[in-house]
Amino acid sequence: MSSPEATVVKALPMLVPETTLQHDAEKKRVKRGILSDSEERRIFEKTLYLPYLDFTYQYPAQKGFLSKQAVIGQGRSVVLALREVDLGFYPDLAALAHQLVDVEAESDSIVQGIESTVLVNERLEELKKVLSDYDYQLQELEKQYNSLLKTENARQDLKDSIDHLKKTREVRWKMFADGLKLPSKIDLEKIELLEGSLFYMPYFMVKFIRAGESRFFVWDREGKENESLSDELMKNSKFRDLVQSYAGEQAGSDDSDEMNEKDSTVDSITEQYLGKR
Repeated sequence: MSSPEATVVKALPMLVPETTLQHDAEKKRVKRGILSDSEERRIFEKTLYLPYLDFTYQYPAQKGFLSKQAVIGQGRSVVLALREVDLGFYPDLAALAHQLVDVEAESDSIVQGIESTVLVNERLEELKKVLSDYDYQLQELEKQYNSLLKTENARQDLKDSIDHLKKTREVRWKMFADGLKLPSKIDLEKIELLEGSLFYMPYFMVKFIRAGESRFFVWDREGKENESLSDELMKNSKFRDLVQSYAGEQAGSDDSDEMNEKDSTVDSITEQYLGKR
């Protein structure tokens, strides 16, 4: 069987030896075995390069408290360039562009991503639809609320539902706005995506299994555990299958009854954002 071809990509370099991360992973495996009196098996351990899109955009804004002069605001942010997972935006990563180097890695360790702003545009269109749905639900609930007498018990329940829906809408919007550093009031139809370029970041990923129960661990290039990606591998089957295909494991091989299955939805995205706050 021929070895995978080497490919050169623009990437942030790994800052700790892989052997160090292998040692950390082994300690976790041994510790679980001691605590549970049952040994875990290592299914795979591999450094994978995940794709990120560094992109620019512009939007209409106002300058001056009194004059309200119309100007064009510009921004830059980064997104994990995979349809299989949505963890929001990483504007701070754009500042690391000067650290990118040419990295030669085996082709089966480089996860292919979307090389244009198409994905960001899809996320923007999805947000528009989600916010529109929230607005419609709020309108209908407020109609019901206003039709009830102040003494009716159902009125308080409706108010609680309205308040919860408003908060959920605000969080969803704030997650997007913070990721792009947008002003609080903006017409989403007028955001214009400009250019995007792909780069890669290495992550050391490990999968353990014991009695049908799987665990994933992910370390970043600085040797720190990345719980966001680890959790996403546990709950997002599409992302998990993608990673396992690059790690050499057949997609869908997990016992789904034993895994905490949960595809990426509006609720999980919102939970992810709240967890970062």
